[in-house]
Amino acid sequence: MNVSWAQTLGLDDYTAWAISTDGHRASCNSTSNFCSIHDLLCGKLYEVAVTSSSIHCEIIAGSDYKVQSAPCEPENTTVEENCSSNVMTVKWNEHSSTTQNYTVKAMSASGVNSTCDSTESSCSFLNLTCGQLYTFTVMGHTNVCMSEMSTPIEKLSAPCPPTNVSAELNCTTLIAVVSWSSASAATAYSIQATSLNGHNSSCSEMGTSCDLSDLVCGQHYSVVVEAMHTGCSGPASTPAWLVTEPCVPMNLSVHYNVSTAQVMWAAARGASSYSVQAVADLGSGVTCNTNNTTCSMNSLQCGQIYNVTVMARNTVCDSMISETSRLMTEPCPPTNVQVSMACEQLTATVSWQQSDHAVGYVAYFDDQGGHLDSCYGADTSIQCVVSGLMCGTEYNVWVKALGQQYNSSDSAAVSFTTEPCQTSSITAFMDCEADSATISWQPSVGVVSCVTELTASSGHTTSCITNNTNCQLSSLQCGEEYNVTVKALGNTCNQTAHMAGHLTTEPCVPMNLSVHHNVGTAQVMWAAARGASSYSVQAVADLGSGVTCNTTNTTCSIDGLQCGQIYNVTVMAQNLACNSTSEPYHHMTEPCPPTNVQVSMACEQLTATVSWQQSDFAVGYVAYFDDQGGHSASCYGANTSIQCVVSGLMCGTEYNVWVKALGQQYNSSDSTVVSLTSAPCLPREVEIEVDCIHDGAAVVSWNATYGAANFSLRAIVSGSILSLCETQQNSCNVTGLSCGETYNLSFTASNEQCSLSAPMHANLTTRPCPPQRVDVSLQCGSHTAVLSWEERSDAELYVANAIKTSGGPVQTCNSTGSTCQFASLDCGETYNFTVTTDSQGCRSQASSTVSIQTEPCQPVIVPAQVLCQSEQVQISWYQASGVVNYLVTTTGSLGYVKIHNATQSIPAATLPCGQDYNVTVQAQGSDCDSIPSSPAFFKTAPCPPSDVTTYAQCEFNMGSVSWGSSDGAETYVAVATGLDGHAHQCLTNSTDCSWNDLQCGEKYTVVVRAKNGNCTSLPSNSSIIYMDPCVPQNLAATVNCDMKVVSLSWDASNGTNVYMVSGEAGNKTTVLTTNVTTAHFSGFSCGLNYSLTVTPQNQHCPGNSSASASIQTWPCPPAGVSTRQDCLSGIVMVMWQATNGSDYYTATMQTDTGISPMCMSDSNECSVPGLTCGQNFSVSVTASNQQCNITSSHTTSLQSVPCVPTNVSVVMDYDNNTAVVSWTASQGAVQYSLMAHSSHNNVSCQTSSLNCSLDNITCGNSYSVQVVAMDDNCSSIPSQALVFNSAPCPPQNVSAEVDCLSNDLMIYWDAVREADHFLTSVTADNGVNIGGCNTTNTACSMRNMTCGKTFSVHVTSIRGPCRSQQSQAYSIMSAPCQPERISGRLDCVTNSGWISWDAAPGADCYTVSAVGEDNYIGNCTSSSNTTCEVEGLACGSLYNFSVIAKNSKCESQPSTTIDLQTAPCTLSGITAVAQCHNSSILVLWDAEGNTVYTATAEASDHTYLSCNNTGTSCYLHGAQCGLHYTIIVAASSDQCSSLRSPPYRISMEPCPPSNVVVVGSTCADDSALVSWSPSLVAETYHVVTMGANGHVHTCNTTSSNCSISELHCGQQYDISVTASHENCTSKASQNATLNTGPCQPDGLSVISHCNNQSALLSWTPGDNAVDYYGCAQAENGDMLYCESTNPSCTIQGLDCGTLYNFTVQASDGTCNSSVSDPVQSGAAPCPPDSFDVGLFTMQNEAQMLYFNWTQMTCRDTEYLLELNGSLLGDSQALFEISSYWTSMTYFEIPLPCGSSYWATVKSRNTGGTSQPSVLLSGTTAPCPPIAVEYSGNNTFATVSWNTSVFATSYTVYDNSVTPRSQLCSTAGLSCSLHSITSTDLVITASNTAGDSEETSVPIAGSSDRRRRDLSGHSLENRLPAPVLNVKQALPTVIFLEWSPVEAASQYSLLIRKQDSSRESEEITVQGESIILTDLIPNSAYCFSLSAEYTATSGPESEPVCVQTAQDLSQ
Repeated sequence: MNVSWAQTLGLDDYTAWAISTDGHRASCNSTSNFCSIHDLLCGKLYEVAVTSSSIHCEIIAGSDYKVQSAPCEPENTTVEENCSSNVMTVKWNEHSSTTQNYTVKAMSASGVNSTCDSTESSCSFLNLTCGQLYTFTVMGHTNVCMSEMSTPIEKLSAPCPPTNVSAELNCTTLIAVVSWSSASAATAYSIQATSLNGHNSSCSEMGTSCDLSDLVCGQHYSVVVEAMHTGCSGPASTPAWLVTEPCVPMNLSVHYNVSTAQVMWAAARGASSYSVQAVADLGSGVTCNTNNTTCSMNSLQCGQIYNVTVMARNTVCDSMISETSRLMTEPCPPTNVQVSMACEQLTATVSWQQSDHAVGYVAYFDDQGGHLDSCYGADTSIQCVVSGLMCGTEYNVWVKALGQQYNSSDSAAVSFTTEPCQTSSITAFMDCEADSATISWQPSVGVVSCVTELTASSGHTTSCITNNTNCQLSSLQCGEEYNVTVKALGNTCNQTAHMAGHLTTEPCVPMNLSVHHNVGTAQVMWAAARGASSYSVQAVADLGSGVTCNTTNTTCSIDGLQCGQIYNVTVMAQNLACNSTSEPYHHMTEPCPPTNVQVSMACEQLTATVSWQQSDFAVGYVAYFDDQGGHSASCYGANTSIQCVVSGLMCGTEYNVWVKALGQQYNSSDSTVVSLTSAPCLPREVEIEVDCIHDGAAVVSWNATYGAANFSLRAIVSGSILSLCETQQNSCNVTGLSCGETYNLSFTASNEQCSLSAPMHANLTTRPCPPQRVDVSLQCGSHTAVLSWEERSDAELYVANAIKTSGGPVQTCNSTGSTCQFASLDCGETYNFTVTTDSQGCRSQASSTVSIQTEPCQPVIVPAQVLCQSEQVQISWYQASGVVNYLVTTTGSLGYVKIHNATQSIPAATLPCGQDYNVTVQAQGSDCDSIPSSPAFFKTAPCPPSDVTTYAQCEFNMGSVSWGSSDGAETYVAVATGLDGHAHQCLTNSTDCSWNDLQCGEKYTVVVRAKNGNCTSLPSNSSIIYMDPCVPQNLAATVNCDMKVVSLSWDASNGTNVYMVSGEAGNKTTVLTTNVTTAHFSGFSCGLNYSLTVTPQNQHCPGNSSASASIQTWPCPPAGVSTRQDCLSGIVMVMWQATNGSDYYTATMQTDTGISPMCMSDSNECSVPGLTCGQNFSVSVTASNQQCNITSSHTTSLQSVPCVPTNVSVVMDYDNNTAVVSWTASQGAVQYSLMAHSSHNNVSCQTSSLNCSLDNITCGNSYSVQVVAMDDNCSSIPSQALVFNSAPCPPQNVSAEVDCLSNDLMIYWDAVREADHFLTSVTADNGVNIGGCNTTNTACSMRNMTCGKTFSVHVTSIRGPCRSQQSQAYSIMSAPCQPERISGRLDCVTNSGWISWDAAPGADCYTVSAVGEDNYIGNCTSSSNTTCEVEGLACGSLYNFSVIAKNSKCESQPSTTIDLQTAPCTLSGITAVAQCHNSSILVLWDAEGNTVYTATAEASDHTYLSCNNTGTSCYLHGAQCGLHYTIIVAASSDQCSSLRSPPYRISMEPCPPSNVVVVGSTCADDSALVSWSPSLVAETYHVVTMGANGHVHTCNTTSSNCSISELHCGQQYDISVTASHENCTSKASQNATLNTGPCQPDGLSVISHCNNQSALLSWTPGDNAVDYYGCAQAENGDMLYCESTNPSCTIQGLDCGTLYNFTVQASDGTCNSSVSDPVQSGAAPCPPDSFDVGLFTMQNEAQMLYFNWTQMTCRDTEYLLELNGSLLGDSQALFEISSYWTSMTYFEIPLPCGSSYWATVKSRNTGGTSQPSVLLSGTTAPCPPIAVEYSGNNTFATVSWNTSVFATSYTVYDNSVTPRSQLCSTAGLSCSLHSITSTDLVITASNTAGDSEETSVPIAGSSDRRRRDLSGHSLENRLPAPVLNVKQALPTVIFLEWSPVEAASQYSLLIRKQDSSRESEEITVQGESIILTDLIPNSAYCFSLSAEYTATSGPESEPVCVQTAQDLSQ
């Protein structure tokens, strides 16, 4: 250690001491001002002191000057490694007692070095290269020295993560082989496979492959490989995905239906498709492939047994085959079906040949009209018999074989016809007048004649025979029901038919008539008349009025007969046929009731008189009195009387009174009732109840009386009558009476008829009155009160009460007089007094309340509180009740007496100090006073001292005080308190005191207090003692690096008013004066050591100077701060330019929230790992030394990698199958990317919000969703995966089948992906839900559905809490209901039967079947009408007709049958010929003789044509096209007679087809479907299509539509249709027009736009096209569209990185053309929109350029960096450099110094390659300057050099110091220096790209002088140089003078400013001095001078340099 000091006067020997904190000492001796101390211990902090021989010190202490020795070498170095993160931590032992820095160096075997700085005993390397052997050394350092290097330790870093990891599954062994590329330093590998569902598998291997077993089927495994080395597992590799084989399908089920099997199974995990195979036992097989869990297998053969299995598949392997499900198909249909018929029994036997696997057979008989019969045969049967067949019906018969589970299809059908039917529609008509009946019926087929027979139940019969369809019979008996039978006689068989119901004849006449009468009603009876179904009774009066009655019985009640009348009564028998009437009967009614009935009452006698008006036919009268309670009375009057009297009535009773007239046979009804109320009853028992609660109230009650009455209660008071109450009750509430009064009562009862009065023998006395004039008086001192009141004569007793207002028991006092006394009352209470009166059992109300306050209670004093520091005393006592105020008496020991008047305790009483006191308290009330309290005693504090006097000495610690004595004092305490609050106490019993322990520099305030016992007086007046000021201590110097100010602070020196502060560095001293404890020096230079001292002063005493303090100034601030971040590792590299005066650097990353990671380094870069995610950091670099830290003036910003999104949640909308994913905001995220993975599809979205809606999720899936946060440069790692289930898929392919026989409903559907179970819903067409089923299968059934209904079937999938949307509704109809109410008639012209019926629910159409004799069969079908014509019936046959309802699925059961008989045909056959287009028909027949024959034709529209002729032909004119005609020829006008021919049927030519339209233009294949309205009778149609270009296409068909193909695109066609029938063809229809679709577009081109992910399509326009549709189809099938009316359009929303096939399609508004030929183009990414470059420090004349760009939001994007440029500005030295394609967003490329470059970057992915980015140009840092020369000496020198290409400035440094010191900086090619002390100079060239490497400045040997450009050298050697003297007058003013030079004419002054690029300034001066003004402050100037002569110049003087000061005037 070198120590220097300022010498003292004289010659002394000096000893410099270094003393460590632990006591170690070392020294050196010298007689000069410096020496060196050796043998210091490392790592110690030494205090340095210098002693001289003139000062003798026994103890040598340290000083404030401290020096730290060189750091110790770190020992016991160890290295700890975290293999998974590749972090290596170096640790060592510290032996230093001081804080020091350490630098750890890691050197790899390949020569790559890394460093780590720390102030602790450990340091961690975060980014060492994996798999490298590193040598670690540690070296401690301070700002001055460095320790020895520690012992090197070698350590291998963690193995590198393996690359090229792949995993492949062996589908046979189900073992996966994982392979990888070997990793550096790896000796073994560990493989871990983890599936998304949590399944794990692992293996270990020494090589580069490994087998994974125990894998679970259907899983996606993430496979990672970790390299290991001696137990150290390195970072895991990038995961590879392994997909295992799908699981075996389970729950296999097969649903079979006639050659088709629906196979279903549970979804197999991991399966993407399935293969189903069905293999028969005989070897044939069927397969089916599907992506769903159901598959339909077609073409299965009947009668086979199939083994059905399912195998799951994915892109990797096939699963094991599932368990086998055996399926037996239906038996094959029976063959060789034959039928035999038994005619009379209507039975048939069917036989067949057996089928394999059949368990039974069913034979079906179908009459083709909807009626179906069947019979059953066992498995061994070959025939069965069916009965109940319908007559005259043709049946189709087939057989079905029944299997164990499924039935065969139908066999081939055979036909047969049953026997003819019976006669039908028999009706009978009765003619009552002629007494005859006519029977008619419908004819039956084959009937020759009919016999009609009528048979009565009595046995009477009659008959007739006819060949017509009716017959008349006479001589029928009355009242009979005849059974009617019609027997149809045929040629071979007879059939007997019975008429439904009976023929009823007229009824017989009623007999034995009788009448029974009862007041207006007559009951008429008679004997039953045979054959009558009902009767009508009529009664007619003599005056003409009548009444009727109808009945089906033999009795009838006639109502409404009038009184006093004579009626004629008759009875008429009726039935459906006729009526018959009886003989009349005479009947007299009862007399009418009397009228004007009146009644009057005699009240006292209780008798009544009733009167009336007489009635006709009356023989007497009776009056009745009824009280409605069981009591009645009556009186009688003769036939001439008009009144009668009744007596003995009851009181209070209401009577109903009426009168009845007496007749000869019947009496009248009652007259009108009148009411009568008898006199009221009087009560006998009276009771009085006085109300003792309320004054003047009572209840008077009496016994209840009979009947309603009004009661009045009165009282006699003082001779007057008072009405008390009116009531109808038996009691009365009397109020308003006077208290204490007696009342005499009377009573009155009245009603509407009478009023009666009577006295009550009872008196009423009311409740007594309360006492009056109540008063109370208090007797002081006795606690007694006397209550008094006014006395009343009616009082029996007085009761007085007293109660406290504060609560408590009631005190009671009884008295018969007017006073009462209450004793023992409580003190201080308020009492309320009342009194009541008792009389006759009642107590009055309480009197008015009177109150009194008792005398106060005695007060109790609380001990007095004496305040020692005050003259006030706190006197208090407990509050007493009833006190108005208190008297407080205080008596002092010195005669002081004071009486206080208070309402409460006295808060503070001011009493003289130093006395003894006693005090008492007495309470005063409103009437009385309390006794005084017991006395209390206390003392007051002593009085404070007075006349306090102090004196001051400028001593170190002395001071004194004196005072006068105090009253009451025992001792005194004097206290001297300094300004710092420290007190010095002196205790004495005298009146003075002294201290010898006072502090220097203090100002003491002295007070004195007197003490007495525990009490101290108030302080005396204060006095001051001033002390000598102390020497300032604890000088602390600091540097404000921002202000460039050195600050000195020290501890305040007590008593000091002002400080003199001096600062010294070298020979320069600055002095400041301040009155505070801080001083601030400006203008100090950085890196210098200053010595500072402080001297205190005040106005009383002088002060001594402090010891000096040293301070090192600030380092210069760093510059050029930049950052580079690795997005994957998150490590940030901070770089800067080194600066002067710095020991080390700290890079700080600061955020708004205060987070501040940092790193330290002694070089110009360091790295920061593990930044907090998502923060915006402000990066600054701080240069540090021991004194202060200087932060760079400019900061740079850095955004750390965004945080991983958290709290990811999914809200599923099951109704819409959408999911909203939300998450918590990630710090630093600009937007988010979300990916939801599933086995069926992946869904993603990007958003800047905190949620995202996934709308394209697939139903029935499980999704794993992850969120990635992104900013403009980096992306976070994905969030933790969250799994959610989508809504179940609605079932597909819903179908249903109805069993037509049982009406059972079977429902089928296909499950789509995952579902737990299914719900079916069946709804009828009226909206009523009739049920459903809940099943886990894909089929269910419902029984016995209602016929004729349409049902809507829905199926819903259920998965957990969610149900899918309903499937599409499947509509199905049940079997139609059976038709009812069948009727029919015959058309003899057409020999047709017209059948009608009621509509059957659910029927689409009907089939009518007619089965006649001799196997004649006919039928017809009706689509919607309920009438149908059965044509072609055979003549003379009886037919059975039935109707079957049909719909698209089923037929109903046949209706009940009806019979019709056709007319016979005896004429021979005829022939008819249609005359085409002539509207006529030629009819031909065979005939003989001259008979006129009539030909009649009935058209199909039921119009008629006729012609006649005696020949054998005639023409029927007026025939119309499109009609069928039925023609007969008859020899009689009766068309139904037997003289007619069989009908002949013929058709006219068809009418031209109408409504020709093009209904189905098939645009895709240039075809169209032409339809038209069918032409009646048409058999075929011919369609002609002719195009505008002459192209013709024809089509022949039998239907009403035809498909036309191979049409030309873009053409208009005319279409016509003709219809044909046999030999006739219709005219052509009107033309229809068809326009074919547009032609295919061509010339398609595609231009992609990456900025908005769109593509512009253009093509050649086509004819007839009005619209175009563009399409872009991706490889996965996704499509995007655009539409335009122009030949171009833009498709938006292309997925970047996807390859598309672009097509376009034209449309004419109706048809679309075929798509154009595809053009393949990709959605290429854009080039990066932000492109930047970062520059590293130049090394080896090459600079590393760090290019970075923004990442494109486009999947699988790679980038290519391309550079072009030149070297050293040479256009001939060009270069081209490019990177490889990489997914990283940065690339580093080194370029030589002095290079210019132009850089671009491209993007590419599977969609293509982008255009180059915006051009980025720049240059590298310049090359080091060359041809550097040095000229001059140590005082002044010039450095020059040659130009460096692209350099903008040059800087010369002193390289002998660390860090190097800048000497000058210029843009020129030379620089002037002064006072050069170093020979190690370097120069660098700079531009915006950085600094070049250093070039050393050669200083071989410097001359004493610099030569000027002289023309001759000989004169220079003789001329002297001036001696220059420089003085600084002011900060920026310099005075220069010099010695004169002989013969000099003038002088040349050369002025050079250092650190300036400007040339030196030269001034010519006349004379030997000059003053320079306006120099730049704080600048260094060098001056040199030369003398000039007339011909030459002299030598230049030695330069003198001066530093200007800061201009304080600014």
